[in-house]
Amino acid sequence: MKIKNYFWPLMLFLLIISAAVYLPLVASLGYFKDDWYLIYDAHSQGASFFHEIYRVDRPARGYFLQFIYSMFGDRVLLYHISAYLYRFLATAALFWALVKTFPRRTGPSFLAALLFLVYPGFLSQINPIDYQSQLMSLCLALISIALTVQAIHAENRALRIVYTLLSILTGLVYLPLVEYFIGFEALRLVLVATFVLRQKNGSIRTMIAPLLRVWLPFLSIPAIFLVWRLFFFAAERRATDASVQLGQAFSSPSAILGWFIALLQDSIKAALLAWAVPVYNMAFNLRMRDFLAGLGISILVIGLTLLGLWLSRRESIAEGGQEASEIDWRLIFLFAGLIVVAAGLLPVILVNRRADFTDYSRYLLASAAGAAILITALLYYLEQKFIRTSLIILLMLGAVFTQYANAVQGALETRNMNDFWWQVTWRVPGIKPGTTLVADYPVGAIEEDYFVWGPANMIYQPGPQSLIPIEIKIPAAVLTDETVIQIMHGKGNETQLRRGNDVVRDFSNVLVLTQATPSGCVRVINGASPELSEKDQQRIMLVASASRIDDVLTSAPPPPAPTAFFGAEPPHGWCYYYQKAALARQQNDWKTVSNLGDKALAEGYYPSDKIEWMPFLQAYVTLGQKEKLHRFVSIMGESPFIQKQVCTALSAAAKDPDLLATVKEDFCQR
Repeated sequence: MKIKNYFWPLMLFLLIISAAVYLPLVASLGYFKDDWYLIYDAHSQGASFFHEIYRVDRPARGYFLQFIYSMFGDRVLLYHISAYLYRFLATAALFWALVKTFPRRTGPSFLAALLFLVYPGFLSQINPIDYQSQLMSLCLALISIALTVQAIHAENRALRIVYTLLSILTGLVYLPLVEYFIGFEALRLVLVATFVLRQKNGSIRTMIAPLLRVWLPFLSIPAIFLVWRLFFFAAERRATDASVQLGQAFSSPSAILGWFIALLQDSIKAALLAWAVPVYNMAFNLRMRDFLAGLGISILVIGLTLLGLWLSRRESIAEGGQEASEIDWRLIFLFAGLIVVAAGLLPVILVNRRADFTDYSRYLLASAAGAAILITALLYYLEQKFIRTSLIILLMLGAVFTQYANAVQGALETRNMNDFWWQVTWRVPGIKPGTTLVADYPVGAIEEDYFVWGPANMIYQPGPQSLIPIEIKIPAAVLTDETVIQIMHGKGNETQLRRGNDVVRDFSNVLVLTQATPSGCVRVINGASPELSEKDQQRIMLVASASRIDDVLTSAPPPPAPTAFFGAEPPHGWCYYYQKAALARQQNDWKTVSNLGDKALAEGYYPSDKIEWMPFLQAYVTLGQKEKLHRFVSIMGESPFIQKQVCTALSAAAKDPDLLATVKEDFCQR
């Protein structure tokens, strides 16, 4: 069976669309979330350390990421580009498989592949290292399925054997990378069954034996994997140990009912809600510039989509459409979509996990192909072409906007992360080993401690380590309610050994770093005299007095410029002068503080947060520069919260009685 005339132009459309959706902001994306500990571990111990990270649950990932890191190193852009290529190749393989299976339905196959490409339920592609394995597994799974389709359609026996072996080989590689992708085997089975159905054209009973005969070689893929996973591999991590999770579930009489309800709910999320909830959550918060850029990309994508559907419809008309004896392709698409959606989620549900549209959107990726096929079937059941076309436009508009908004948010988080740690390098020459960092980023939540200790150790402890586990010399703590209580009590250590990293947190030795807003400066809190912004989160305010400023090593040599991980150094604006002034203040170099303030003002720089005037005000008082204080009287008086802190700090700094009286009158009595 030959590929039709318009297949390659449509494949080119998919390539252009994929580039338009995933590449515009790729150079602005950095490391995210779990990427930080992965890149730090590999940077400090080499690519082979990935074996230690993943040996407890998915050892195949260790080999894969060792190979990837040996090629890409610390160059984050290469990880992002490779993630994009995996996504496109997976789409191309799905398109190939559908066109070979439904040769007279190039249009629906193109639409299904396109919906899969832009599927808005999965938004973690911007995590380039952590999701290398998932996206490669996705790519190999669909290539394996495409090879299966190619094998069963091959007329030459030798080619059939070659395609079969390649299909089994790629199948046996994708499953160890992501075991819950085993649901893709349902798509393989449906496509094989469709082939047998067309070949035999009989009752279901008479087709069982031919189906098993054709499918049996490919059944070896899940069979071999499951035998290895269940009977030979001993998972050390309970969350990925199927026997432990299933045993816990079966111990409850209501487990099966709970599974069914969870599967139904998550299937609705994957197939239907994924096209509405993410776009509602993300796409309507864009700035005007980003909104217009997203609109322009969406118009391009929609135009190519409609052109592709028009070309494929011409091909279908030229070939005469569906034969009278052929089963309605829409019914097969509908059945296939439902089965693949459920099968993709079932392995996740069985180990007591649930999919969502935030941190666990990765579980929706296994059902993305099924959701795309299902939506395509539903669209083509609509007889009125205008309504169908309108819905296709709306779906593509929402999906493309969601992916673009996700990239915009990723670029914003990258920019703020880079700015945060560059400011820290300006302010902090060194950090005493054993110091437990507590931080607050202005954009993006700190969900795990390595969101902080990863960047910090990359800057201040970048040297190689030879021991396993890796000793995290500058640990960090997530500021939860429990952590706040421990820090406020100032007692207790906590040791955590996870994926080859030994983290010991000392809650009596804490250093607090906070940046209240993206336009504000990072403040290294001195617990003896905390300087707090009105916009600081309350947990930061509660632990601020515990921050030990002596953990900042002011005499240490400045750390190397972290350009490989945080991009080029930002321009030396207000925050640069603020950080250098805060460092000079800690060194009691008040003349330098005053000079830095004068220079910043002379160059036209001003703070966005009034608390950032504090080092300069203290310098003016300490040096007796009363004339420089007058301009700040009304500024500080605008915020009683800031004014109280200014009053306390300047009163302590004023040694001359007349100057103290001036401080009391100007900053303490309003």
